[in-house]
Amino acid sequence: MESSFNKQQMRDWLKEVLPNALEESKVPKPKDEIIIFYEVNRLFDWVKVNRLKRNYPNSIIVPIVTEHLTYSTGIAIELFLPALLIKPLQKSKFLRIVKKLYTSYQEKKASTLTMLELSQQVSQHHTSPFREAFLKRLIRGEIDDEQEIIQSASFLSTNCIPNIVFLIQGYIDGNDKMAIPHDASSIITHVFRQHFADKAPLSFLHFERYLLLLMRIPSGYNSFKHWSEGETWLSEAIETLKKDYCIHLFMGVGGVFQDTMQVKESYSQARKARRKPPIDNIHIRYYEDLTKHAQLQKAIHYIEEHYDEQITISDVAKYINFSPTHFSRLFKKETGRNFVDYVAFTRIIKTLPFLRKFDYTIEKISSTCGFNTPNYYSLTFKKYVGISPTDYRNTKEIVFK
Repeated sequence: MESSFNKQQMRDWLKEVLPNALEESKVPKPKDEIIIFYEVNRLFDWVKVNRLKRNYPNSIIVPIVTEHLTYSTGIAIELFLPALLIKPLQKSKFLRIVKKLYTSYQEKKASTLTMLELSQQVSQHHTSPFREAFLKRLIRGEIDDEQEIIQSASFLSTNCIPNIVFLIQGYIDGNDKMAIPHDASSIITHVFRQHFADKAPLSFLHFERYLLLLMRIPSGYNSFKHWSEGETWLSEAIETLKKDYCIHLFMGVGGVFQDTMQVKESYSQARKARRKPPIDNIHIRYYEDLTKHAQLQKAIHYIEEHYDEQITISDVAKYINFSPTHFSRLFKKETGRNFVDYVAFTRIIKTLPFLRKFDYTIEKISSTCGFNTPNYYSLTFKKYVGISPTDYRNTKEIVFK
């Protein structure tokens, strides 16, 4: 408040009604739970109110709006503020709002359970909102306090905290002999739980249109590829979904991180792996298979930027100052595919959105994405994907929400 008189007036009113319940906060900390009254005398003051809301997330912000700015009070609704006051201040309205906010705070405080209390009410095997919220914050990298991980034991036992992330996409390929499943997400989670029952704890999250499989693999393995039984069960689950439900899955697999706060890196790696051509299994793409060679990463970026042009191995080798022979040999070693295959697969990946989202002809898609002829595009697509572009277009994408 700019006016010291108004400040003192508010103090006096509070002492009258709630003499021992409130105390004035001189230098609040970000985690404090306080009520902040902030005077809005200029439009720019709303920016400051928003900043206060961001800097003090546990606090209640109450703007006191000067009379000539009452037209701007809709901003309070946009900022989800619980109350506001208009100048000149009226004692009855001020105290009514304070009492309401104070009562609400007391009720919330009384109903808030501690993590220990939650642990007594939520089963370890129950898919609770607490568990889901914790896992989402974990993969977003929003958990940076070990104490919060310790407290999570109330709804997620230590041996269930994931150390690897799989990012899953897929489509349903219905046919006349088999009905198209309506709840593909539930079927997928059920099949994976069946194959990994008593072998590895699993959690699932619908996250940004993907399905995330979060798993805790045995501590003796620093890569999912080194866990041969796990790879077998994963492949069997993928085949079961394809054979019994016409569900085709494609996934990126991140690395293994024993440090819980680093699991976000596995999610990031799984996203990157999902966008790259696989080495030998079209359904599974491992981040660790992606080259870490700086010059080859530069070459791959060049391919992804110029996929719609008639690029040659000489063009790319020249771009990174390699001889074509040396580049060809190193490229195959680092990516697991020869140059021609890699470029073709990259182009196919680029065509998928056109097939799925736009009513373009096969001719237009093939020419747009760098293929010489529609026939060559169709043959190449079927070689790598297993079905023709037209058949792929008729499949139904699984949207995980």
